[in-house]
Amino acid sequence: MTTTLAEWWGFSKEHGWVILDREIPCNTPGTRGELMFFRCRDEKIFFLKWELWKLPAYQFAPNYLCALPEAAAAEARAEYEGLVSRWPELQRELKRQYQELEDTKDKATREEEKRQKETAAAARKQRAAAARSLKVVADAAE
Repeated sequence: MTTTLAEWWGFSKEHGWVILDREIPCNTPGTRGELMFFRCRDEKIFFLKWELWKLPAYQFAPNYLCALPEAAAAEARAEYEGLVSRWPELQRELKRQYQELEDTKDKATREEEKRQKETAAAARKQRAAAARSLKVVADAAE
């Protein structure tokens, strides 16, 4: 059962086995915003405020396993080891979901920028039309 420093494995009473992949930009050490976790039971990502990532809600996997009664620990250890052995596959899924999320954000950003440009262009046209109207009125008054 080998994990790397690039991921944090833990157990949550609410989510079960979870992984925090430190290779994901929002999960880099020192980040204090929302963290992106991977929930193993359904292979879905979820977000958690940094300050909520603490005991007793989230427990580091080795500490969790040591704290269990012997019979429960053996079963939990087997499940954990099975997940760790699947990490390359789970990580691919995590990164796929992360990229999908980023692509959606990028698309939304591009659409918002396009709306802002269109709004600015429409405002310029209105100002130009208003200026032409004022000029016509001013010319007629002369």
